[in-house]
Amino acid sequence: MKKRAMALALMLALTATAANALEVGGTNVADKADVAGQSLQLNGAGIRKKVVFDVYVASLYTSAKVGDAAAVIGATTPRRMELRMLRDVSAGTMHESFVDGLQDNISAGEMKRFAPQLDTLDKVFREVKTVAKGDVIQLDLLPGQGTKVTVRGKAYPVIAGDDFASALLSIWLGKSPVQAGLKAQLLGAR
Repeated sequence: MKKRAMALALMLALTATAANALEVGGTNVADKADVAGQSLQLNGAGIRKKVVFDVYVASLYTSAKVGDAAAVIGATTPRRMELRMLRDVSAGTMHESFVDGLQDNISAGEMKRFAPQLDTLDKVFREVKTVAKGDVIQLDLLPGQGTKVTVRGKAYPVIAGDDFASALLSIWLGKSPVQAGLKAQLLGAR
C-alpha cells in the first residue's frame, strides 16, 4: 500500500511538472528558471527559423509576465534568454548572427562602443567552436553586472554592461527583431 501511494505521488508530481512545461517544436521548455537567486517565469517561447530551417527554440524568462518589448529590454531585474539548438551551427555563424541582430537594432556608434563586449562574446563562441542540436545557450542578463553566457552548462565570465545586456535583447525584441513572429511569441503571443 505504501509503495502504491509513493508511486501515485510520483506520477502526480511528474504530471504536474509536465503540465507546467511548454512544448515548442518538440522541445520541452521549463516554466521557470533560477537566475542570480531569483525565480523567473517563462514569458514566452518560439522557434527561430532561418529560410526554411528551424535553428533554435528561444525562451524568454522574466520576473513577471510582460507583453511590452521596451519594458523587457529596459528592465532592472534579471532576465534570461535561452536558446535550445535544433540544428548544428558553427560558433562563427552564431556570433555573426548576434552581430547582425545588433546592427539591425542599435546605432553604429553603439556598435563601436560595444566593440570590447563583442570581442569577449566572439572569444566565448571561438572557445565553444560549434553548437550542436540539443545544446543550450543561456544569456543571463544581470543588472549591475552584465551578461553571463553559459553554453552546454559551462559558464563564462560576465560580459560587463547593463546597456550591452539590453542591446542583446534587442536582437529578439528590438525594432527590427530577427523574426517578428518570434518576438511576438517571446512576449507571450501564442
